[in-house]
Amino acid sequence: TETHAQQVWIGIQPVPRQPVTNAMVADQVESIEMARQLVGLSGGSLEVVPDEGRHYLLAVRFILPARQQIAVLVIDDNVDTLQLFQRYLAGSRYAFIGTHDPEQVLALAEKLTPQIIVLDVMLPGVDGWELLARLREHPKIHGVPIIVCTILPQEQLALTLGAAAFLRKPVSQAALLSALDQQFDRVSRESGS
Repeated sequence: TETHAQQVWIGIQPVPRQPVTNAMVADQVESIEMARQLVGLSGGSLEVVPDEGRHYLLAVRFILPARQQIAVLVIDDNVDTLQLFQRYLAGSRYAFIGTHDPEQVLALAEKLTPQIIVLDVMLPGVDGWELLARLREHPKIHGVPIIVCTILPQEQLALTLGAAAFLRKPVSQAALLSALDQQFDRVSRESGS
């Protein structure tokens, strides 16, 4: 497996247990064509890699588009929670950006233009509900979905003040990923992408 700019290449070389014959290679042609069509549905391609030494049947290389990561800004004054969410998002389609400083949120959000924001409302020195309102009013990021994530049982208030979704702490990885998926899918449908 190799990564090239916006693509991922995956090579497969079957190793036969007996000498390779022309008949064995011919039997693989139909299967390879079907695989080529399936990979094409994902926006990828399949190449047959020549083997001059005839050590294996047909080697193939799948070339698939690399999945673009979705930037998620997580705002929480608890560093342990930030680390937990970073672990939750590792290996997913979401790129973690975290801050524990609510004073930096507007500048950071404007600079990095996250696609989703996860906001704790119990923050030091800043009213989290006020921060939610400022994010909603900001001309550059007002359309970014915000998921309020707090220990407070105030889902209705969060939604009334402009949150797109609400998560009650403690949050499982499955719940966080599900909420992110719902928001990203909703925004994608609305934008037609």
